Amino acid sequence: MGLLNTVVYLVLPAVWLLYIYFRRKYSYWADRNVPYAPGSLPLGTFNGMGTKYHFTEIMQQVYDQYHKAHKAVGMYLSVKPILFVTDLDLIKKILVKDFNSFRDRGMYYNEKDDPLSAHLFSIEGERWRFLRNKLSPTFTSGKIKYMFLTMCEIGDELLACFEKYAGREDPVDIKPLAQRFTSDVISSVAFGFKSNALQNEGSELLQKGDKVFKPGRLETIRIFALLSYRNLARKLGMRQLPKDSTDYFMEVITGTVDHREKNNVMRQDFLQLLLQLKNKGTIEEHEEESKEKITLDELAAQAFLFFVAGFETTSTTVSFALFELANNPEVQEKTRQEVKRVLAKHDGQITYDALKDMTYLEQVVNETLRKHPPVGNLIRLANEPYKLDCLNTTLEPDTMVMIPVHPIHHDPEIYPNPSRFDPDRFAPEAINARHSHSFIPFGDGPRNCIGMRFALVEVKFGIAKLLNKLRFTVHEKTQLPVRYDVKAQLADAKGGIWLNVERV
Repeated sequence: MGLLNTVVYLVLPAVWLLYIYFRRKYSYWADRNVPYAPGSLPLGTFNGMGTKYHFTEIMQQVYDQYHKAHKAVGMYLSVKPILFVTDLDLIKKILVKDFNSFRDRGMYYNEKDDPLSAHLFSIEGERWRFLRNKLSPTFTSGKIKYMFLTMCEIGDELLACFEKYAGREDPVDIKPLAQRFTSDVISSVAFGFKSNALQNEGSELLQKGDKVFKPGRLETIRIFALLSYRNLARKLGMRQLPKDSTDYFMEVITGTVDHREKNNVMRQDFLQLLLQLKNKGTIEEHEEESKEKITLDELAAQAFLFFVAGFETTSTTVSFALFELANNPEVQEKTRQEVKRVLAKHDGQITYDALKDMTYLEQVVNETLRKHPPVGNLIRLANEPYKLDCLNTTLEPDTMVMIPVHPIHHDPEIYPNPSRFDPDRFAPEAINARHSHSFIPFGDGPRNCIGMRFALVEVKFGIAKLLNKLRFTVHEKTQLPVRYDVKAQLADAKGGIWLNVERV
């Protein structure tokens, strides 16, 4: 009887209190008379993500159900209420016009216990503004040209890696090769060393990067919990990233910094620019030394961000671009002819200026980013009360806003027959005829992707290098129509992208 009394007097009230707590959490939008997609434990509206559905499939379901009737609807990220915005004018206001009301992303980071997590993508407030101002000059055209020379050194290795498969009966799984290419480029540009992933068919750096992007189901639930209870998680000293991965990256970065500073080593890469911000406070040679410098931890965090942001997203775009070109041979041939025509004007060399002249190739890349945006959504956080007339409510501070990039890019009212790959959608006249925020793979406003221009140069360079010498066709091992692997955080083809390779 004693045990039974304990259950009755202690356990049952605790269960009842938990029930009341979660019931109140999931009535947040209903209490405000805001239309909403219901949620429940453990992932809120995103239940089934990672097991039955890819993240973009859940967003597509909500978008299809609500966007014609409502400019925005409520959702739940675990127990955290989020606003799912579908109206393009409202999206423009949030990202650009009213940016000061939505300055932060609401990502979890822990500067004390997990310093690599405190990078430009996640940090907030005045510290974000300081770092953004310091880092923006590193991605001007002049600085990208400066880093492009390092990229070119890897181009021949990329071509040689693909040429091994030319004429073979065996197809090639494109994504791993694209990952090796972007890993080699980013490691060289961001960390100042060659990972040799193309030559060695892999590297430790590649393995650590891959681990960051492929969390298991329990890890996914943990990440959602960190987003829902950010302040508590920081007090508990919880990390956002796997410790072994961050320890590895921190050792690589600090070791390279120490070597350069002790031996006065200079190199044309992103790390060199970060070193100038650490030691001088500016990257401009003609400017005087600034008192506002970045710390070694901040340097390491930005180098780490440059890798994780550029490694997976860029390889994803290269992979899907090659797939779409293989699946649309007339588009592939048109792109190849442009590459050859432009190279003939530039002594056969893929230079920075030559890539700028490849306008149809740029349309191919943009159409790839429309159809397969690597990151299918944008996140912003309300940092002050914000009146929403369309819902007759006011967003409370700390309310997360989600912008569904993938569903917008696949809206047939914006892009007729959205499953069709058509680079002409990005001819100048077609772009001018659409809403300015109907294509947002890199976000927009002051908090857009700072490395966008570098990423586009890298993608165009890789594709031009391959198309100039090789032709691609789709192998039967590729699962058509392509669906995304439900376990992947970003867009990743289930079963891989298998292509035949032959010399032109």
